[in-house]
Amino acid sequence: MNKSAAFFTYTEKLVEKLSPISVKELAERVNGIDRVYLVFVDILKGFCETGALSSERVNELVAPVAQLTQRLLDAGMPKGNLIFLNDAHPADAVEFQSFAPHCIRQTAEAEVVDALKPFYAFPETQRYLKNATNGLFAKNEKGQPFHAWLERTFDEGKSLFIVVGDCTDLCIYQNAMGIRLLANEKNADVHVIVSKEHVRTYDLSIEQAEKLQVLAHDADVLDQIFLYHMKLNGIELVSSIT
Repeated sequence: MNKSAAFFTYTEKLVEKLSPISVKELAERVNGIDRVYLVFVDILKGFCETGALSSERVNELVAPVAQLTQRLLDAGMPKGNLIFLNDAHPADAVEFQSFAPHCIRQTAEAEVVDALKPFYAFPETQRYLKNATNGLFAKNEKGQPFHAWLERTFDEGKSLFIVVGDCTDLCIYQNAMGIRLLANEKNADVHVIVSKEHVRTYDLSIEQAEKLQVLAHDADVLDQIFLYHMKLNGIELVSSIT
């Protein structure tokens, strides 16, 4: 237990000491803002505002993400570099055996939050709908999977992906890791960035969990450990993006 306590202190300090980075610095790494991509993961009403899996804590990331999006567009990032990976489950989704029903297709929960709808509505924006926490196999309106687009993008030269949204220990972890691992497999020059300011997970105390007969979920601990684990796997962590 003492060893574990020391490790938790170690990871806590690492996360606390993260530094900010500017949009300009990120663009310089890949020789231009046109090679910077912003990946929105599940910033939906069903996780931020309403429904069984909605969370006030998660909703806190909406304003910072909207500000970051506008900052990137103002810097010249093409609108086609906005990528939404959105839950859109059928009513009988197998995933509901593990999680309460959420974000069912064509319901309010599956809608992008209002603050991001103007960005989502750009004709150039890329939109992928997924039926699992990992979005690599999510498909766009043409039925093309996200991983196929990623591989083509990797082949075009160095690139940088900023992954934002929720939840840190679930969809953020799996999708940031998915991009990182696919790039590793392709031996591609790819940077994957996660900003602490722009990700969140939900909190559920042991007391609440016992009443609901579900598993507890300590947001502070899981944010910390999964941010650390992403860094351990080659994803760059920053405190914010200015």
